[in-house]
Amino acid sequence: MIKTLMSVLLGGIAGIISYLISRGGMRDPLGIIVLVFMIYLHKLILPKFDIKPEGKDWAMISVLSFAAWYVVWTFLLNA
Repeated sequence: MIKTLMSVLLGGIAGIISYLISRGGMRDPLGIIVLVFMIYLHKLILPKFDIKPEGKDWAMISVLSFAAWYVVWTFLLNA
């Protein structure tokens, strides 16, 4: 449960940061770097909850973070 919520939360935060970095309301390739950083941030946060993600856990974390990032960033760009 924590892995899922953390992925969606950090993906949403990445979407907001990507929007703030965007210049002129257009998509910026720097936004994907923000997403990758947020996915890497899981490696630092999850051990504090005594969770050690395995191989397929990283796939789930990446997909959920990507989905949340994409949805939030797209909504903000089209607002």
